[in-house]
Amino acid sequence: MNLSKTTKYAFRILGHMAKDEKVLYSAQQLHKDIDIPERYLRRLLTDLSKSGFIKSIQGRQGGFTFARDTSKITLMEIVDSIDGKDSIDGCILGYDVCVFNYSCPMHNVWEETKQKTIDTLTKTSLKDINNHPHDVF
Repeated sequence: MNLSKTTKYAFRILGHMAKDEKVLYSAQQLHKDIDIPERYLRRLLTDLSKSGFIKSIQGRQGGFTFARDTSKITLMEIVDSIDGKDSIDGCILGYDVCVFNYSCPMHNVWEETKQKTIDTLTKTSLKDINNHPHDVF
C-alpha cells in the first residue's frame, strides 16, 4: 500500500487541525505550522472542503474549521476521498493482477495485512488519533 503525497498531506492538515478543532485556521498559519507548499496546501484545503471534512469561513477573521465532528471522520474516509479505496487494494509488489493466474509469494501475507490496515483505517477517527499522548502528525 502506498499512500500518495496528497493523502499524507491531508492527514497532516486534518491531524493538525484536530488538535484544537474549535480554532479557525488560516491557510497561511497552516502553511507555517506544517510546512506544506502553500499552493499545494490551498488546493488541498479546497478539496477537503468539497469532500465535506472542513469548511471555509470567509472574511477578514475567516479560515478553515471542521464541517463535521472529528470523531465521525475516519482515516479511511480521508484516503478514499483523496486516492480512492483502490489505492489500498493493490498488490504490494505493484502487479495489477496476479501474474499468470498464480499468486505472488507475498499474496497471502499481504491480503491479511491489507485487511488489517483497512480495518484500522476504518475504525480510527481523527479524534482517536489526537487522544494519544504523543504527537502523531
